[in-house]
Amino acid sequence: MVASKHRRPSSPRARRAMFGVLLTAALIGLVGTAGWAMFGMADAPASSAAATASPSPVASAASPAAAISSRPSPSPSATPAGPLVPFTGVVPGKLLIGIGDEADRAAQTALAKQSPVKMLTSWYNEESDFGDFMDGWKKTLIPKLYRSGYAIHVVEWAPDDEGQLTTKYGPACGRAYPLSSQFLNDMKHLAQIFGGARTGPPFYVTLFTEFSTYPCVDNEWDSATNYYLALKDQYRAAYQVLHANAANVHVSLGFGGWLGTYDYPQKGGGKSLISHFTDILKASDFQSFQAMNDPASQNPAQILAMTKILHPYGPVMLAHYKPDNGNQATFDADVRAIFTDSFIQRATADGLFAMSFMTTKNVDADPATFQFLKTAVTRYGRTP
Repeated sequence: MVASKHRRPSSPRARRAMFGVLLTAALIGLVGTAGWAMFGMADAPASSAAATASPSPVASAASPAAAISSRPSPSPSATPAGPLVPFTGVVPGKLLIGIGDEADRAAQTALAKQSPVKMLTSWYNEESDFGDFMDGWKKTLIPKLYRSGYAIHVVEWAPDDEGQLTTKYGPACGRAYPLSSQFLNDMKHLAQIFGGARTGPPFYVTLFTEFSTYPCVDNEWDSATNYYLALKDQYRAAYQVLHANAANVHVSLGFGGWLGTYDYPQKGGGKSLISHFTDILKASDFQSFQAMNDPASQNPAQILAMTKILHPYGPVMLAHYKPDNGNQATFDADVRAIFTDSFIQRATADGLFAMSFMTTKNVDADPATFQFLKTAVTRYGRTP
């Protein structure tokens, strides 16, 4: 079993820094179903090769609060915890459903054993993860999981301290490891462990999850331009390394879901920050974001908002979901809002092809919730 130090910390600085200005995103209408066949969708969305030019400056605004572009609409109502209501009728959409936080124990969870959970998510944080547990998987666990029909998903998150850095764009401040040459060597190592056959189940990678918290000033393009430009370069390089060493890999950039719930154009924050990464979105194989709000009812609305924002650039994955503070009441309300015909129909129509539970703790904590999810995953889950 893997040590707890290899888990992503539960309270990233982003939520402390920005949640004072966040509002729940407005829920918006349906779009056509675009996507790729391997992501369980129809046709590929139109996109071009990665752009090389920097985005144009964004307009200014008076304050973060004033910059929020719209008032929140009510989030989908959640069914209170209670007796399981059987699902009936035509299935409106399907998702590739995963669970973490490491592939070996995720495969042994009750939900994975009793329902069609077909994606297993692992977390890579630092080079020591290889020797601690991942190297031992290369010739045993990973081939076995692929033979069993599982998609493999790795979330990469950098936990190191922030500090002053030198980049080709000038001085910067932020986390050093993502910009280092060692990181690229480690991505080669990662690909060699997790890579599978081109014709087999996919290997998904979410790079730099919550990357807008990596600079010394979070969530603002204007306050960390040099760092973000260097991070873009590193993403492109890591993308090439991963594809060169894993035939079945699909790579994405991991956005914090909170970015889709506000706008701060005078500093390039929120939705304006996402727009600065259009070139990377176009160059990626799919799109990733997380949803980890603590208050009840915010996550379902955020999922719809981010899916809508990211889908023009490709199929969208909710890379890791759980209430950040582990609140069971929030989790229970969220899943009963998400796993409904109306929500699944809307989310899949808007481009969501997969989602992963970050851990199994909330899944297993309440018997009624577990039975609900077992039935829901059986109804809405699909194979890779």
